[in-house]
Amino acid sequence: MPRSSGGRSSADSMNSSPGAQHAANVQAIREAFGRVVYAHKTHEKARELESAKADRSKWVNIALVTLTSGTLLTSIITDERMLLYISSGASALALAFTIFQLSFTPEAVAEQHRTAAKELWYVRELYLHLLTDIQTNPQTVDIPHRRDELLEKLNHIYRLAPDTSSRAYRAAQRALQIDEDMTFTSAEIDRFLPEALRSP
Repeated sequence: MPRSSGGRSSADSMNSSPGAQHAANVQAIREAFGRVVYAHKTHEKARELESAKADRSKWVNIALVTLTSGTLLTSIITDERMLLYISSGASALALAFTIFQLSFTPEAVAEQHRTAAKELWYVRELYLHLLTDIQTNPQTVDIPHRRDELLEKLNHIYRLAPDTSSRAYRAAQRALQIDEDMTFTSAEIDRFLPEALRSP
C-alpha cells in the first residue's frame, strides 16, 4: 500500500510540474481565443441579420402606407366603394404593423450586436497578443493574472450582450471555415505593410 501511494504522489507531482501547468494554461488560453473569435463573428452576423430585418420592416411599412394613400385617393376621385374597403383594410394593416414594430426593434438590437462585436474584437486582439508574448518571452508573462483579467472582461461583455441565434452562429461558421474571414496569407499581409516591414 505505501508503495502504491508513493506512485500516485509521483504522478501528481509530474502532472503539477511547472511545464505541465504552463501547457495547461496555454491550452486554456488558445481555446478561449477560439471561442472569442466565434463569438465576435457571430455577433457581426447577428447584426447583419437584424439590420436586414429592419430594412425589410421599413419597406413593408412604406408599401402599406403607399397602398393606403393610393387606394384612399382613388376611392375619393372615382367614388368606388370597393377601393374604400381596400383602403380601410390597408390602413388597419399599417396600424397593426406599426404596433408590431414598437414591440420589436431590430435597429436597436442590431446596434447592441455591433457594440458587443466591437468589444469582443478588442478582447480577441488581447488574447492574440498574450499568445504572442507567451511564445516569444514566456518568463516575463504572468499568464494566470492576464488570463483572469481577460476572463473578467469577457464576463462583463457577455452579461450585457444580446443573445445570438443559431442562424447567426451558422453564418459565422461559414464565414470562418469556408470563406476564411480574418485569415490572410503572408503575401496579403505584406501588401498592407511598408516595404521595410515585409517578410523576407
